[in-house]
Amino acid sequence: RLIALRAASRSPSPSVFTPSAAMSLADLVTVINDLSAASQFNQLLTHLQSQEEMMIQQLPQLDEVLPALRPMEHSLGMVFILKAKAAAVPLSNLQAVHTFLQQCRRLLLEGDPVQVQMVPSHFATVCAKFANAAVAIAAPAAALRPLQHAAQVLQPSPAHFTPVHTEVLRVALLARHYPAAARLLDASDLLEVAKEKTGVAPRDLLLYHYYAGLACCGLHRFSDAVRYFTLCYTAPTHVVHAAMVEAYKKCVLASLLATGEQPAQPKYTALPIQRYIKTGVPAYSELAEAFATRSPAELRSAITKHEATFARDRNLGLARQCVGALVRRSIRSLTQAYLTLSLADIAAAAQLESPAEAEGHVVAMVAAGDISATIDEPQGMVHFSESADAFDSPGAVAAMEASISGAIGVATKLQAAQAFGNASSPPSPPA
Repeated sequence: RLIALRAASRSPSPSVFTPSAAMSLADLVTVINDLSAASQFNQLLTHLQSQEEMMIQQLPQLDEVLPALRPMEHSLGMVFILKAKAAAVPLSNLQAVHTFLQQCRRLLLEGDPVQVQMVPSHFATVCAKFANAAVAIAAPAAALRPLQHAAQVLQPSPAHFTPVHTEVLRVALLARHYPAAARLLDASDLLEVAKEKTGVAPRDLLLYHYYAGLACCGLHRFSDAVRYFTLCYTAPTHVVHAAMVEAYKKCVLASLLATGEQPAQPKYTALPIQRYIKTGVPAYSELAEAFATRSPAELRSAITKHEATFARDRNLGLARQCVGALVRRSIRSLTQAYLTLSLADIAAAAQLESPAEAEGHVVAMVAAGDISATIDEPQGMVHFSESADAFDSPGAVAAMEASISGAIGVATKLQAAQAFGNASSPPSPPA
């Protein structure tokens, strides 16, 4: 049958195509080949749209069609065929999943941007099913490179955000490949939101910012995490979305780790979210209040009290990191008041169990560049000094420029989100 299909793809094309007429798969291959060769993609698009029902009816035979098509030349036809398959591939059938992954991989890595961008929503559907299939066989890392390339293929320009960017972050997180997530977040600002050109939906933006926040937490970039989580939970909405709620919970923890304070709630936060935050997240409110007491014992008590809640929300690790952050913040505050202090006094001020524990924290903070100090071990004294950075080095200038650019980027993204409109349907709780 495959030989017959390939033979059909080389046969002369009919002089007139009748989109409404029922066709065989062999005829479909012929049309795809001939119209693609003539670069008559608009006519091919119309024809494929008229044959979607036929493809669904002949799903078992679609696997025989795909080998006769080449991604760079026949991307449009492959997108429609794989989109028809995407709705029917059972993720519990490993053989079917592997076959689908191989078929999609060809398209995602070799597809023609011109043809793909004619059907952005169809292509995004294929990419989402590809990601789900890779996750189903516990191989999210295998989907990373094809999805990264697919995102570029779908972009009309490097500044355009696409639904595939959300899938890239999702599989990077599931694969624990944080460098891949960092490369996406640092490469460029995705400031252009164009539904007609990329098929993006409000749900894609919400989850992208949520996943970006998770990635930044994994990279210990907590200030960036606060920024992305804030973009997520402050998006325009008339209802409480699951992703927004989860983003706010993690934003509280990331903000405590980054600044030692609860996140400032922007005035433009939607009213349903504002009302939910007041009463819907008591565990996180109590933890923030305990952090504000500057008492590690009270903070540990709050974490223990709500341990089940934090574990259910998959935030227990972040909550526990807050204890160390509180201790470091207490020690850092001492450097602003004292030039010399004993390890015993530091342990008492930070409410640590022993001078040895205080020494461990001081050594770690010096190594991380958090403070500048020297330890006189025989005397058990710590000598604090001013930071060597006078803020006139190229690195300091670059850091300030990056902060300014980041602030401008946040403002631009918020404006784009507002212009895009209210989120339409609540996303499912993120995995």
